[in-house]
Amino acid sequence: MTGTRIPIIAWTLLLIAALAIGTLALYLLQGEQQRLEATGIETRRERLAAVAGTVDLTVTESREALSTRLRELPGPDLIDTLELWRLDNPLIRNVFVWSPDQGLVFPEPTQPTSGEESAFLLRYAGLFSGQARWTVFSEEITPASDQIQARRELTKLAKSLPTSASAPAESAGATSDIRDNGWLPWFWEEGLHLLLWAERSDGRRFGIELEMAALLARLVTVLPQPQSPHETWALLNDRGEVVHQRGPEDLSTGQKPTMSVAVGNSLPHWQIGFYSTGEAKPAGQSLLLLGGLLTAILVIAIMLGGSLLLWQARRSLHDARRKTTFVSNVSHELKTPLTTIRMYAEMLEEDERRCDKSQRYLAVISSEAQRLTRLVNNLLDFSRLEQGKKKYHQQQVDLRALISQCLTTQNLRLHEAGLALDLQLPTTHLSIETDSDALEQVLLNLIDNAVKYAASGDELQLTLIQDNGQVMIQVADRGPGIPNSHSQRIFEIFHRVDSSLTTDQQGCGLGLSIARQLVRDLGGELTYAARDGGGACFTISLPKSRPKEGDN
Repeated sequence: MTGTRIPIIAWTLLLIAALAIGTLALYLLQGEQQRLEATGIETRRERLAAVAGTVDLTVTESREALSTRLRELPGPDLIDTLELWRLDNPLIRNVFVWSPDQGLVFPEPTQPTSGEESAFLLRYAGLFSGQARWTVFSEEITPASDQIQARRELTKLAKSLPTSASAPAESAGATSDIRDNGWLPWFWEEGLHLLLWAERSDGRRFGIELEMAALLARLVTVLPQPQSPHETWALLNDRGEVVHQRGPEDLSTGQKPTMSVAVGNSLPHWQIGFYSTGEAKPAGQSLLLLGGLLTAILVIAIMLGGSLLLWQARRSLHDARRKTTFVSNVSHELKTPLTTIRMYAEMLEEDERRCDKSQRYLAVISSEAQRLTRLVNNLLDFSRLEQGKKKYHQQQVDLRALISQCLTTQNLRLHEAGLALDLQLPTTHLSIETDSDALEQVLLNLIDNAVKYAASGDELQLTLIQDNGQVMIQVADRGPGIPNSHSQRIFEIFHRVDSSLTTDQQGCGLGLSIARQLVRDLGGELTYAARDGGGACFTISLPKSRPKEGDN
């Protein structure tokens, strides 16, 4: 099961990483989109403010020029002069003269000469009758009109005359009679009207009403050209109606502008509006679309690559299982003839009528058969452990008796190897709950390891210790030991210490790996440590008792 889980876990981690990368990328792209959209909105707002300021400045300059001319009008024949000025200037719609004593002097309130004059009298009836105040409109600078105010000051500065040039005019009395002047935005039924007036020292007031149609006609060129066919710029009056526009959008349906900015004090409540059809995608949306597509391609590529790796890993795992199954089957097939050979060799050894040469030959046959049997058993255990099919039978086992029985079968082999056995067992029985066959195989592997690699030490010590609920079996020798560079790898599958001492020894590097796995399956641990005075010491640590979990 472990071999199956590893590729699945790896693929799951890869999936999580890919999704995390995709989510982070989309989050960053969304943030970049919002930043670009905010920048676009701010840029458009600045353009609107600039256009509104230009309109405000244009109207203001026109108004100030007319106010200057109004203050310079001569006192005699004022009504005739105003009428001639109206007829000559298309920006003037109506003119008037008002006296605090007589009221409206011109046009004559009782006898208007035209319908326009009648409408004018009706429009400003409240003002001329004293119901409304002749308030001088104050110039307030809004945050969006700082640049316009600076331009206005520069314009005034450029038009100003030196002191020497203005002195004759003042001495001539051209404007000395003017006590006050101003302008008044007047809202009537059809919209905004602008009234310019001046007041003489005797209290008489005279002025003009601007022709809004002529004034606004000159503002068409102020509106910018649309940068795309999906945007439209428009000048909106105080009721939100389109006065002039530039762009293909049909604004007759009364749709609201996407964004608008107030023109300023020169045209109160008027706005510059920006309309967008929505067909053109903002740069942020295009970036999000492109980035999202690239992120999706990246995530899909990672997923496909991970799936391919998973498929390859599962295929390799399947091949490995087939090989392990093949080894297991071959090992089973080898075990039967080996058992037969070993049995007949032992039977022949018991015949006392054999000659010495036959005796030696039979001893070799028996020894090699035993070695092949151990090798086959290791291969079978390796196959079962790899496939997770190793079964354990837990029962109470007397360790003292188990160790004695195991060493009895190995006495002849230890004697032939020249190893003196030092057995240190407790005097009383010591029982634990474990699998006797698995533990015996671990001991045999450790003894076999000592016979092959530590025979030069002439000593094999086996000690049984009980300590705080743990039972430890130590198998120690006086051999050359294990180099430090290999001490952490000796329990790996197929690993062998590569030295002149071991290259002549037969084996495939499975014994210690199988032994450790068996001990761990029994709930314990197999460790290695260098022995004091030289040699190696392997320690089997097992719990005295463990809950029954059934077969593994």
